[in-house]
Amino acid sequence: MINNLSFPLLVIIFLAAAILTWIAGVTLTKATDTLDTRFKIGDALGGLILLGIAGSLPEIAVVFSAARAGHIPVIIGNLIGGLSIQTLVIILFDFAVKAKKPLSYLAGSLLMSIETIFAIILTMITILGMLIPPQVTLFHLNPFSILIIIAWIGGLFIINRERKIQRFNLTSADASPGRKHRERRVAQNHHFYAKKSNGFVVGIFLITAVMILIAGFFLERSGTLLAERLNIGMGIFAATAIAFVTALPEISTGLESVFIGDNQLAISDIMGGNAFMLSLFLFADIVAQKPVLSLAGHQDLILSLLAIMMMTIYAISFLFRPKHRYFRLGFDSILVIIIYLIGLYILSLI
Repeated sequence: MINNLSFPLLVIIFLAAAILTWIAGVTLTKATDTLDTRFKIGDALGGLILLGIAGSLPEIAVVFSAARAGHIPVIIGNLIGGLSIQTLVIILFDFAVKAKKPLSYLAGSLLMSIETIFAIILTMITILGMLIPPQVTLFHLNPFSILIIIAWIGGLFIINRERKIQRFNLTSADASPGRKHRERRVAQNHHFYAKKSNGFVVGIFLITAVMILIAGFFLERSGTLLAERLNIGMGIFAATAIAFVTALPEISTGLESVFIGDNQLAISDIMGGNAFMLSLFLFADIVAQKPVLSLAGHQDLILSLLAIMMMTIYAISFLFRPKHRYFRLGFDSILVIIIYLIGLYILSLI
């Protein structure tokens, strides 16, 4: 039915789905953080997995819709392109910082660097999965899709353990890392849940989750049709426009974290989201009944390498912690912008 709609109607549907994803995603994040505060579900490995799934529902919805429709380039573009887009979001956080020093100085620690390196390692495993021929499968799954999720779960366990070790959390004397994961921001900022019952919060969680799944379906379908009408590759459109829309909840909650001084939480949520997105390739394989990563093209490889370069810059900055800002940005953020623009130019040549 949606296939026969006019171009203006497709634009309206895409924008409406984007707005719904944004609003519902922010509300879901607040409900998720509230439940984490009350039940401390993030203290256990299973809770961390649940939080990762809840925080990435927009991407899950898009992947499910695209896999059911056989739009493989959309799956790969959204997940791989999302790495670059979400890493680019850190630039907004850096610009929003009110202090005289850049975000990487205020929040930088060995733990932030480890979390970023974890996402980089998963991206490298993803690249290896792209090199596997489609006929080499394990129950119709790409073997590296399975390896990604095993590495993700193992990495979650290690990082959650390291968060409790003081030496990994050391920052500069005049830094401002903000509260830790165990001091959830909800306790002070999401006041409208403070007097609500647990049942009410669970209801909000379920309703917004369903809204996001519906929005993701229309986002993927309308976005795919718009890419066809505009003669833009589905993969590129998914790696830019759709990836940006699905990152809107992270942008909103991340900016909120920075405004109240929870600088490490803002970065940690982004890098954690990057890591989880790659684990969705196993979900995509299962729904599509084919090894999705094996069908990746040159542009997907370039996007993966681009994301690795961008994340590497921040991983280094979290260790060396540059002190100076230029045009309200740290040198690392400026370098990330330049690399991303070069990457887009290279993609335009393919």
